Amino acid sequence: MNAPLRGYTLDFIQSMLTEKSGRTSGWFNDLEIKSVFQPAFSLPQKHAVGFEASLRAADPDGKPVSPEVLFGPVQNYAETAMLDMLSTTVHIHNFFSRRPSHGVLFVNLHPEVLLDGSNSARFLASLFSHYEVTPRKVVIDIPGSALKDERLDDAIDCYRSLGCLISVDDFGVDNADLDSIWHAAPAVVKIGRSVVTNAMKDARARQFLPRAVSLLHEMGTLVLMEGIESEGQALLAIDADADFASGFFFGQHLEGVVDFSQPHELMEKLWDNYRKFNGSVRPEENGTRASLENETLHSSHIRGLRKASPADIARYREQRHPYLSGIQAIAEKIRAGAVFESSCDDFLDLPGAIRCFLLDGSGKLVSTDVYSTRPPARQSADFYSLAAHHDGDWSRRDFFRRAIKEPGVVQVTRQQCSLTGYRHCVTFSMAARIGNAKPVVVCGDVDWSVHEILP
Repeated sequence: MNAPLRGYTLDFIQSMLTEKSGRTSGWFNDLEIKSVFQPAFSLPQKHAVGFEASLRAADPDGKPVSPEVLFGPVQNYAETAMLDMLSTTVHIHNFFSRRPSHGVLFVNLHPEVLLDGSNSARFLASLFSHYEVTPRKVVIDIPGSALKDERLDDAIDCYRSLGCLISVDDFGVDNADLDSIWHAAPAVVKIGRSVVTNAMKDARARQFLPRAVSLLHEMGTLVLMEGIESEGQALLAIDADADFASGFFFGQHLEGVVDFSQPHELMEKLWDNYRKFNGSVRPEENGTRASLENETLHSSHIRGLRKASPADIARYREQRHPYLSGIQAIAEKIRAGAVFESSCDDFLDLPGAIRCFLLDGSGKLVSTDVYSTRPPARQSADFYSLAAHHDGDWSRRDFFRRAIKEPGVVQVTRQQCSLTGYRHCVTFSMAARIGNAKPVVVCGDVDWSVHEILP
């Protein structure tokens, strides 16, 4: 398929490409269009799980031309669309043509091209087909400014029908109405650089940030903090319990990703320093979310979910009971000397059960994850499988912190988005001791969408 975009076919766009030293550039009015890539790291897994593509343009003398100057005001939409699809083709070619296994690619489209979903999605379909790209490996960034545009729903439907993931870019949490996020249901929300900078200077903003991240998780989306330029900002992202982070602290933009190597020493040092300083005194999950009712950050949908009747609450507690007993049973078995992997069968047979995993007293995986043989279907991207699991650190997650604080008592999280691709994941956890050894934390994930959605 060679679909046109307002008269421009993929063949025509590709005629504007040149390749040199293994990298492809595009040419537009004597300007050279190049790609650069910035890694996005899964903070708990200390591993890059994707890259954000950015445009670089230069005039015939090699002087840089900013995207704002390059695109300018939209006076000729057909030309704007051609330039944007040329840039996207350059990104896709450079990232996927050698078929590296480097996770997902975040792509920005010009707002007007983005909102022209039917035409843009047809062109992207031809582009993906040509380069044999799995659409689920591409994340389309929506600027926060477009969230209330009446054309956005149809555009998102077009990209989702194609198979792409959706993210919201440069999202500001101050005075934000999150109903628009709930409605768009992105896989990822990117918290902008200005929010990070403000949180470093303002104590109230710093305390507010983890509350915002917690609520976004509850709304079914993962969180990426952009613009991380210092270790202090990276520690802030960890403390806020963000899922991902990107920025110059982790390294400069890359012209190619084939030779990219994970910065293991940098990530280990970052987490070592976090543990050394013992993080901040961030409120626990329940207090954090309750306090949101008095903040300017709000969502009427979340408030609605929390207005449960006594009968609803009683039914919810009854639904939880088999899972509470299941986690206790696993702990009893491993205390008695059983192997963890063979102790999880009963829990994993429960409705919606996804996996069981075992952490040590510092939040690191002790054993291989044990998955259900009949796992529920994922509702979002499985970022967890894109990174190594053995060196992850889950000590910032509430299911771990609460279990360690109250050993022997099963803890239950609210529904939240999981890196494993479940938007309504509930984690059951319990800290237990095996003999005289240090405590371990037994954990089990459940897709609670198999039950009636309750707070």
